[in-house]
Amino acid sequence: MKSKRLRRIFISIGFLLSLTLGALFENFSQAGLVFAASSNDGSEEEDVTKDMDYILGQGKTLIRIASWYQEYDLVNLKAYLANKFPDYSFEFVYIDKSNYESIMDAQLSYNGAPDIIYMDQEMVEKHAVTRYIADVSDLCEDFSDTAKRSFDYGNRVYALPNTAQFECIYYNKDIFEENDIKIPYSFQAFLDACDELRVEKKIRPVSLSLKDPLTLTDTALAIVAGNYFCTDRGSGFGGRLQYGRTTFSEELAPYFKDWQDLIQHKIITKDMYTTDNRTTIEKFAYGEAAMTVGGPETYNAIIRLNPDIEMGTLPFYSKTGKTKALIGGCDVGLALNANTIKKDEARKVLESLATKEGQQALWRDRPGSQTYLKGTQFENSEVYDGIKECLTQELVYLPWTEWGIELNRPIRYQLGKELQQVVRGKQSTAKALANVDRKVEEILRKDN
Repeated sequence: MKSKRLRRIFISIGFLLSLTLGALFENFSQAGLVFAASSNDGSEEEDVTKDMDYILGQGKTLIRIASWYQEYDLVNLKAYLANKFPDYSFEFVYIDKSNYESIMDAQLSYNGAPDIIYMDQEMVEKHAVTRYIADVSDLCEDFSDTAKRSFDYGNRVYALPNTAQFECIYYNKDIFEENDIKIPYSFQAFLDACDELRVEKKIRPVSLSLKDPLTLTDTALAIVAGNYFCTDRGSGFGGRLQYGRTTFSEELAPYFKDWQDLIQHKIITKDMYTTDNRTTIEKFAYGEAAMTVGGPETYNAIIRLNPDIEMGTLPFYSKTGKTKALIGGCDVGLALNANTIKKDEARKVLESLATKEGQQALWRDRPGSQTYLKGTQFENSEVYDGIKECLTQELVYLPWTEWGIELNRPIRYQLGKELQQVVRGKQSTAKALANVDRKVEEILRKDN
């Protein structure tokens, strides 16, 4: 009798355990987690991992793709891959950009990273050195030299180029038309339009978040780009800087006076230092501001909030209006995890993205952009007519990529931090640039 009772107890416990484990497994499966079991000598690890991937992929080969883009910024890519690879299952691993690089670094170091990884230029160069990402030169033969140079190391290419990234000025057509404000076609005209909107029409000219130092740097350098980086002399600034032959104060100070004009005209305001990006986009989308600054992801976010908004785009003009530019370029590529056990399958995915159809899927998720695939061009909507010339004439700049790997990230960040203090009224622009110059000198001295 006693043994029967114990047996029933054990059966009940076993049943509860099976239910619990089943629920846990289902949750892990929904979360897209992949587990690897290993024997004492590790010989069965690969087979067990593949079997588990197969189960989690619901009978399909599971390919994991890591990026800092939200799900709604990859809608067209997901649809393309689902249609192109019916025997594959795709899991998109989202990690916030602020933590993305450190998490990917760690996962790559212990072979726990996804199969395909979105990377910026710095990450690609770093992991080309560590050999955590694979050489994909053969997949990139049909891309422009500009794109291949963005992700090369030792004359080999380590990431498949995404379409072009950029930042421009979005404006609300209805606000300009209803208030009889002329669309500005020079830097001075832009200042005048903002003054008229703010003073006479009581409308906020620009909605912008400057909490992120990198965003502030990009905005400031966009002004410099329209006046200087697009000139012969200005295009060589990065080369001179990384060898200690020039400084920000010496060469860029005159052009930062134009950026300071944005503060004097109350286009850039102190509250932008504490405003988050979501609030910025909401203010523009709901008609509380006439303009905002951003790229394809900004456009996607605006349209989600207000599908009926009528928008146009503007580049960053010089004072005369004779030159103009955008901040952006080939800044994002898709790298292949060199240690994934599904290397062949993941390569097939990247190979498909190197075609016109694959690039079109990436382009649809980045409205306004263009592909670097030779002989291929996509027709953007009329929203982007205002920046079309910049894209076709390659007036799109990523100045910090010319500063050298040692200066790239730290100086771009330092410049933003110093300019934040200018926005807050804590220091002058001259002081900010001098502090950046000291940081540059410190890094170059340590490197030598």
